[in-house]
Amino acid sequence: MDGDSVRKCSLIILVLLTSIGLALPKVVESWMYSNYYAKRVMIEIGLKTRFRYEEVYKWGADKMVHVYEPVEVTWVRLGPNCYMGSTKELRKSPMLILDLEDLAFKEILQGRDFSIKETSEGYEIDIHDSGEYRVFLTQDGLPKEIERNYMNTKSKLIYDEIRPLSLSKEEVLKEYSFLESEIEFPKELAKVLENFKFIIIREGTSGLEIEGIYKNGQKVEIFIGNDLPKKGFKITVNGLEIVIVADKDTLNEIKVILEK
Repeated sequence: MDGDSVRKCSLIILVLLTSIGLALPKVVESWMYSNYYAKRVMIEIGLKTRFRYEEVYKWGADKMVHVYEPVEVTWVRLGPNCYMGSTKELRKSPMLILDLEDLAFKEILQGRDFSIKETSEGYEIDIHDSGEYRVFLTQDGLPKEIERNYMNTKSKLIYDEIRPLSLSKEEVLKEYSFLESEIEFPKELAKVLENFKFIIIREGTSGLEIEGIYKNGQKVEIFIGNDLPKKGFKITVNGLEIVIVADKDTLNEIKVILEK
């Protein structure tokens, strides 16, 4: 997928995240439009058990996430642009960055079947598709916990502390510099990504994670950094440790591309 295609996909999803139809229940609309500050823990159980400690600022579809553990990294989404870095200087990401909350938004806005149940503490939303989501909200429509079961992986995002956010983006981001020079992927990996129908990049426990749909319709995950999954095809490119997880036939196709 070339740069223009990636940007078009990113823009389409941002439009989805910000253009909410009137048919959505009020509590879902409140959640999507909410401005909040939170501290949260991300736990993922699948190929391996992983966790992250995070701080998040959310202004509608715009968001800043600072990951403290196990490695320190910050990513920011502003309109159609995303930025990432481990210092106050953040470089432009060539792809859209989404967290588990954003992925749940995307499922709802793409018309997935979902149900809402009012509880004594707020609301429970169940989203049914190839992945099963459960979202627990306060009575004010702020997230308390988000769970996803997908492809033999269980993810849970737990909000330890959350409150409405009054600070503007300008106040929170004033110490950061946003560089328009894009994060570059190794050319070998770029060749592989050209064969994807769709790609999402997200911050991982120790680097970047890319999830996408390959040209044959199969899901592929690519992990870049340290503390990588033990399962999958492992390569080192320009000093970067990379693990690719896919079905056997798709992985064989990817290996041919990497060998060219």
